[in-house]
Amino acid sequence: MKPKSGPSGTPLNEKIGKQMKAWLKVLLFLLAIAILSAGWAVYFHNEAVASKLPKWGWVQGMVTHLGQKKEEAPDEDEDPDTTKNQIPVHVARVSVATLHKYIEGIGVVSPRAARAGEMAGSANLASPVAGVVSKVLCAVGQKVKAGEPVIQLDDRVAKAAEEQATAGLAQAQASLAALKATPRPDQLQIAQLNVEKSQAALQFAQKNYDRQKLLSSEEGVSEKTLEQAQMELSAAKTDVTVNQKQLALLKSQPTPEDLRQEEAKVAQAQAALGAARAQHQMMTITAPIDATVEAVSVNPGEGVDTTKTLVQLVALDRLMVDVDVPAEQLPANVVGMEARVFAKVKGGAAGDEGAEGVAGKVAVVSPQVDPKTGGVALTIDLPADSGLRPGLSVRVRVVTEEHKDCLVVPREAVVSDENGDSVVSVIAGDQATHKTVTTGLEENGMIEISADGIAEGVRVATAGAFGLPAATKVKVVE
Repeated sequence: MKPKSGPSGTPLNEKIGKQMKAWLKVLLFLLAIAILSAGWAVYFHNEAVASKLPKWGWVQGMVTHLGQKKEEAPDEDEDPDTTKNQIPVHVARVSVATLHKYIEGIGVVSPRAARAGEMAGSANLASPVAGVVSKVLCAVGQKVKAGEPVIQLDDRVAKAAEEQATAGLAQAQASLAALKATPRPDQLQIAQLNVEKSQAALQFAQKNYDRQKLLSSEEGVSEKTLEQAQMELSAAKTDVTVNQKQLALLKSQPTPEDLRQEEAKVAQAQAALGAARAQHQMMTITAPIDATVEAVSVNPGEGVDTTKTLVQLVALDRLMVDVDVPAEQLPANVVGMEARVFAKVKGGAAGDEGAEGVAGKVAVVSPQVDPKTGGVALTIDLPADSGLRPGLSVRVRVVTEEHKDCLVVPREAVVSDENGDSVVSVIAGDQATHKTVTTGLEENGMIEISADGIAEGVRVATAGAFGLPAATKVKVVE
């Protein structure tokens, strides 16, 4: 007999078997979930489950055994004997050190600004005039001195103008010298002789006139002869007057007006030479400070103007750090205080806390507090041999307080007791005893302590000190 088939041609018994297997899987899955749920309830809530089950001893015992066990809490009134069990601890000895108090901030290394009696830490050089570069006299990394040429512009026109102005000054000076040299000695001598000659002629004419006048009254000299003698006398007087004035004129040369005119010409020529010389000097661009060449941005043959930076200089021995610190932590007089500068490493973290850093000094304190951050800007001067570079991000510690030769222990050795007091666990043999201490400055994992009975060399618990009873046995772990 042929088995019955379903609409798709599959035997009916085979189809029913597949459906039963599917339902069986679902039932097994639900059963597993139910078992897990019951187990979870029994384990974590065994008391609640036991209260719902029959009070049969074996059922209650089995649920209690399968459930989560709780440790019995010790009696609150019980005071455990801490002198029987040894607690492992690490120890350290009280030592003597110098600790500091700091205010900290993050800053950037930059060239120092110009100050009275001190060169600036950087300079950007541009040409004072438009021109064409003839020579580049420096290279990146080269050290230059103030006044040393770094760029030479084409100076042929300026050189010719200076030479022309030099010649003009020489001509004006020669004219002034010639004027000051008059009159010459021989001219004065001739003028003096002419005066003496005319005076002698005057005396002769005066005697001749007097004789002719006498003769005219006694012997009857003609009137014409007397008139001629009188004319000769008058002419002699005129010659004396003329020669005396010529001598005085020669002695008075040069006149103040002539001197002033020639001196003005000399001054004008000197000013023209100074301008030409300054124009020529501007063709040579020199370093204004002692520094190192950081960048050169021009080549020979290029045209330049007054707006283009040609050479950048930086003095690596004149650097500073500008840093903002909290105003409320700033002492009254911070100028001159020591500051430690630490170079930052990747991720913004500071260098090794044990490193000394670079020693600097607080040079300037801003009088203004930033109202947004509450910070005050400090300028830290770095030493000449700091080894730092401009643009480097650094962390700055300004030392505001210093305690020398104080007793210190590792920070983890100091804990707080139930009263909030700072205590250390002093180790004597295998016994640890709490000792209340007064703490002070803290630096590089060490903290200052002071108390009666605490001296250099005393052993105190470090790792494991937290939670130690006031008195207990310990085992020192090396």
